[in-house]
Amino acid sequence: MPWARETLIDVVDDDPAILHSTRCLIECEGHRVETFADGSELLAAFPGPRPAFVLLDQVMAGMDGLEVFGRLRDLDAHVPVVLITGHPDPGIRTWARIAGIPLIEKPLVFDTLFGLLGQEAAGISASRA
Repeated sequence: MPWARETLIDVVDDDPAILHSTRCLIECEGHRVETFADGSELLAAFPGPRPAFVLLDQVMAGMDGLEVFGRLRDLDAHVPVVLITGHPDPGIRTWARIAGIPLIEKPLVFDTLFGLLGQEAAGISASRA
């Protein structure tokens, strides 16, 4: 995996089972995980330890993932976001593409997820060089 071990990854999802399974699988890869049950919890954590990535569910009660993404940008929290959804309608795909956010469908395929995160990490490393 092309990013450093013990990378902090934030996971936001209103489904406790998704939070639990995602945490376990990412931690098994040697990374640290903070989980949040909704976007408000995530936003309350900023500023704070800056995660390398945020995995952000699109369909949640209250703010949806794209709204949370916008508020992160308002906070000047330039952290890469990967949008996850079990409801991949064309509108969500279009808005994610416009916002420049990668989108992954649930159920998550972790090889795909880790590959995407690796690509994002490589892009971040290249932009910092």
